[in-house]
Amino acid sequence: MLRPLALTDMGAAAQVHRIAFDHAMPWFVGRRTPDQDRWFYRELVFPACRVWGHFDGARVHAG
Repeated sequence: MLRPLALTDMGAAAQVHRIAFDHAMPWFVGRRTPDQDRWFYRELVFPACRVWGHFDGARVHAG
């Protein structure tokens, strides 16, 4: 199921972003911490954007 993400989905969205980012640009792996990724989504992305996610049941699907 595809639906807009809620702020409660922020951690999962940040994790999916990190997995994709690290895969696409491996030379940047480790430059940001998971806390920094969550901050980015909580403070910058979610207030300004509608973010959609693909869900496998209640969990954001990363693939």
